Amino acid sequence: MDWSVILDYLLKIIGSIGASVIVTLAGVLFVKLKTKIKESRITSYIKEAVQAAEQLYPNQGTKTGTEKYKYVVTQVLNKFPELTDNEYLKSLIEGAVYALSEQVKQIAKEQSKIESTETTTTNSTTNNTTNTPTLTSF
Repeated sequence: MDWSVILDYLLKIIGSIGASVIVTLAGVLFVKLKTKIKESRITSYIKEAVQAAEQLYPNQGTKTGTEKYKYVVTQVLNKFPELTDNEYLKSLIEGAVYALSEQVKQIAKEQSKIESTETTTTNSTTNNTTNTPTLTSF
């Protein structure tokens, strides 16, 4: 029995299996990356659609939330018709609405800080001009 022939066959089999594993892993990673990119595009588009709905349907009554939601769903399904899971789509839209409301709150908070700083600066400037120290004689 020639061990070198058996060893040669084993190395070829192991090499083939190793190559198959590498190709499979590369394929899986490619599909995952492609999926992540697609999810990112969908999420970004939903955020844009939510912002557009906020501008198109300002708060003028009780139906605006429903109208905004329908607008966003219609826009998203026109762009990504393969989205068939309504619960998934709803959760993405709710996430975008929440992110937008948090962004608006943060901007309002920063604006409030700026306004209070301007008011404080104006008041201290006004107070300094009226309370100017004067020289007194001894």
